[in-house]
Amino acid sequence: MSNNTEFKIHNSNELVTKFRSLIKESNINFQLSDELLMCFIQARKCDLHRAMKLLNNYFKAMKNYPELLTDLRLERVKHVLVSNHFLLSPLRDQHGHRLAIFNSLNWDIRVCSLDDMLRTAVFCFQRLVSEQETRSNGVVLIMDFKGFTFHHFTHVTPSFAKKVADFVQDVLPIRLKGIHVIHEPQVVKFLVAMIWPFLTNKIRNRLVFHGSCFKTLHHHVKPSCLPSNYDGWLGTLDSMNFSRVLFEKEHANIFECFN
Repeated sequence: MSNNTEFKIHNSNELVTKFRSLIKESNINFQLSDELLMCFIQARKCDLHRAMKLLNNYFKAMKNYPELLTDLRLERVKHVLVSNHFLLSPLRDQHGHRLAIFNSLNWDIRVCSLDDMLRTAVFCFQRLVSEQETRSNGVVLIMDFKGFTFHHFTHVTPSFAKKVADFVQDVLPIRLKGIHVIHEPQVVKFLVAMIWPFLTNKIRNRLVFHGSCFKTLHHHVKPSCLPSNYDGWLGTLDSMNFSRVLFEKEHANIFECFN
């Protein structure tokens, strides 16, 4: 074992010990694993007080939105996943980020409601940050709005837009390194205008619109990890079903204690 690895392990143990001391002073009574605690610690770059605030936010959200954060099992989101609305590249990008894709094509909102979509996003993000490398390097999200219509937009309320912003920024222990919007129709401008007031400057600065210009997307994400639908070198979007990419590798879910 290298000196650097030994230092990282020692440092992680020390961080977790100090974090547990902060948790003892709170009203959190769950048995939380060291790995889960590191998830919150790393999401806030080892700032334990910010990590504590994030953990408290997570538990408040569990109380306020139990339908989104408790009993979050595959059976509850399978109908969304099989529709290929949440996809995952089998390869990380040039910076080691996980590359997740939201795909609105063929979205029947009668079958997959907005809450179904948000619940599935939480489910997917939980599994992504169960990976050590993803906790360290973060996630890049591509939002493909092909097929998104005014009918979809009419179901989005300001309160739902705020809930999405809150979850992404202040609840989920995930480092979102970039959001790339493609194939956006005109109606997406109204969607962005609705959620914009609830976004931090950091997230606003990481939001990039590409339309159908994949060359600009390639400036941020190398084609070697993109599907052929985006002029990438990999297979089609259909080959990147989230469950097929992640579950076949039998990744653990460190959030299982909440189920």
